[in-house]
Amino acid sequence: KRFEKNTLIEAKKWAMSNTKQTTEEFCRSVDSLLYDEIRTEIKSIQEYAAHKLSELNVPLGGGGNYILLYFLIRKIKPLIVVETGVAAGWTSLAILRALKKNGKGFLYSSDFPYFRLKNPEQYIGYLAKDEINKKDWFLDIRGDDIALSEIMKQLNSNSIDLFHYDSDKSYTGKTNAIEILKSKISSKTIIIFDDIQNNFHFRDFVEKNQKTFRILKFQGKYLGILNYEVLFNQGN
Repeated sequence: KRFEKNTLIEAKKWAMSNTKQTTEEFCRSVDSLLYDEIRTEIKSIQEYAAHKLSELNVPLGGGGNYILLYFLIRKIKPLIVVETGVAAGWTSLAILRALKKNGKGFLYSSDFPYFRLKNPEQYIGYLAKDEINKKDWFLDIRGDDIALSEIMKQLNSNSIDLFHYDSDKSYTGKTNAIEILKSKISSKTIIIFDDIQNNFHFRDFVEKNQKTFRILKFQGKYLGILNYEVLFNQGN
C-alpha cells in the first residue's frame, strides 16, 4: 500500500511538471480560429448536459475532457473514433455532436456498468442517447477485453483516427487496451490517455516508444496526448 501511495504521488508530480499548457492554450496553438468557432457549440453541450443531469436524482460524476475531444474531432474530421469509459456520456455526447457537425464519422465505445447503482446499464451514455446521429454510435458495455475485441472485428480494414482511453485506471488495463487495438493504431492515430496521474503507464509508454507528448490538466486530473503533431499538418 505504501508503495502504491508513493507511486501515485510521484506519478502526479511527473504529470504536473510536464504540464505546460491549458486546454485552451493547446487548442489555440493548433487552430485559434476553430477554437473561437466552437466555443458557442461547447457552451451548448454544457447547457444540454447540465439540463439532462438535473432531471436525474443520481450522481453520475464528471467526464473526460469533452472540450478537447470536441475540438480535435472538428479539426481532424475522423472517420473512426474509439473511446473507453463512457460513464454518463460527457465525451460520447461531445464526440457525436462533433461528428454530426463534420457530416461524417463513427464512434465505438466500451464501458462497464457502475455496480454502485441500481439497474446501472440505463445510465451508461445517458447524455448521448437522444442524439440525432446515435445510429453512428456502437456501445458495448461488457468491459474492455470483450468490447474492444468486438470493436476490432467491426473495424474490418479501417484504422482508428482517434482513441480516447478513460476506463480501467490500472497500468495493466491501459496496456491491455493498446495491445488489443494495436493493429488498428497508426502513427497518425491521436491517442489520449486520461488519468495519467494514477501510475507511470503514460511516462513509461512515451519513453519506451520514444513519443513526443502533451499533458493537459482538466477538472483536477491529467491527460496525455500522443501523435498530436498530426494536428499541425491538417489543413484548415
